[in-house]
Amino acid sequence: MNLKNILITLSIVAVVLVLITFYVVFVSGGGTYVISSTTGPNADIFGAGDENTSTELTASSTASSTAFDSSSTLGETSSSASSTTSSSLSTAPGGGAAVAWTQGNEAFSITGAEISGTQLTLDVQVAMGSVSECVPLNLRLIADEQGDLSPPITPQFTFPDTGTCTGTPGETYTAQPIVFTLADPSAFPIVLTTGGTANVLFEVVQNPDGTLSVQLPPSSD
Repeated sequence: MNLKNILITLSIVAVVLVLITFYVVFVSGGGTYVISSTTGPNADIFGAGDENTSTELTASSTASSTAFDSSSTLGETSSSASSTTSSSLSTAPGGGAAVAWTQGNEAFSITGAEISGTQLTLDVQVAMGSVSECVPLNLRLIADEQGDLSPPITPQFTFPDTGTCTGTPGETYTAQPIVFTLADPSAFPIVLTTGGTANVLFEVVQNPDGTLSVQLPPSSD
């Protein structure tokens, strides 16, 4: 009897479950699920995160690119920066000093001039020949219109490697200072001669900016 009741009860429960399942699946439609497209009204819900990420990446990429371009520009500016100087000393058409001569075995040229007070200092370059010898100092200042010659107060060339006027064969000595005393340092041009057998006349003139140039006298033609 008890077994019979249990079977009847289980049968009733099974029928009820079948009815409930039928109702849920075929009547209420609760088993159907629809996901809205990202292009529809709910697009912002699904795309907002991606758009923000894309915007952040674009901004970051642009900032990095700008920083790189700026650094590159600064580097180019720095590397291209340069500074140049020029000498007031007159030069010959070939690019050498305008006043150059030879005397014996040596070659000479004037490489600079400076006036301090009443003293004129000429920088003379001496290129030795193939022999060791004392190089005579023949430079003279033409002191007046009568052509009187005034020697420098520098007694002789004094080369740094020997301490005397005797130079080393093949050596070139630059900027050997030769000093003259001027009666009137404001009177230009200052005319000088190389003396010796070369006896080349040259002059020191003042440029508009106050610097000095050493040159050959203008041609009378």
